[in-house]
Amino acid sequence: MERTTAMDRVHPGVSLLFFVCAVGGTLLPEHPLFRVCALGGALCCHAVLCPGGGRFLWRTAAPVCAFAAVLNPLFNHRGAHILFYFPWGNPCTGESLLFGLSAAALLLCVLLWFRCYTAVMTSEKSLFLFSRAAPSLTLLLRLSLRFVPAFRRALLRTRDAQTALLGPPRTKKEALRRAFSATRIRLRDALQTAADTAAAMKSRGYGLPGRTCFAAFRLRGRDAAALLFLLGCALPVFGLWAAGGLRFSFFPLPSGAPVSPLTAFCAALYSALCLFPVILHRSEVSRWNSCKSTV
Repeated sequence: MERTTAMDRVHPGVSLLFFVCAVGGTLLPEHPLFRVCALGGALCCHAVLCPGGGRFLWRTAAPVCAFAAVLNPLFNHRGAHILFYFPWGNPCTGESLLFGLSAAALLLCVLLWFRCYTAVMTSEKSLFLFSRAAPSLTLLLRLSLRFVPAFRRALLRTRDAQTALLGPPRTKKEALRRAFSATRIRLRDALQTAADTAAAMKSRGYGLPGRTCFAAFRLRGRDAAALLFLLGCALPVFGLWAAGGLRFSFFPLPSGAPVSPLTAFCAALYSALCLFPVILHRSEVSRWNSCKSTV
């Protein structure tokens, strides 16, 4: 049985607004305080929305971000505080190290946010949101995103069938020949599937004028309250960013807007925004536990 979360029962428009505000608050403010808030929120949301995602975090995201953090001081030598010199004579500065850590945190946040996005915003929700504005583009994007995992699963099934019939490949040449054969078989099957899909859509009246669109989602009172909550958290943050209150630079010395009470308040609002899925999840768990205790 597929596991669902509280975000899966929220209106797609609310989910899309959350991810736009979360990613925008990660990319636009350069202040380290907001970068830390974004990283903490992304990690918490990833733990709730993508259970079992520790493998992706430690095997994929963490090595990529560590590589980005180490790579920056090798090529960026700006900064006033020289820590040491590399064997080839270039200095390693403290500012370049801090900038590398900030860039790695930004990269990790973006990876986690988009992984959460793919877990929440299914193709059905995307089609519901964008089908009226750009129906052809939305349909093409949905079919394209569906094609990649379906083609991969079919290719793995073909390779397993080859191994069951012929045994494991004995040489690299034979393994390469089987891989090309499996790819050719699956591509031919994918083209036939695309032709069948086009014929089925045409027979069902796709593209005819006056056709209606079934809406499986309704904006309820809880969704309206969630919209107000997200806008109330996001507007002060983006307003402070637009006014220059979140500017920050690492070179030549770390400097930027001071951490005022308004900055701390906006950081708290942005943290609450990032933790929106966690808040929904905890409130649903508490409500469920309360219902079980009364039974």
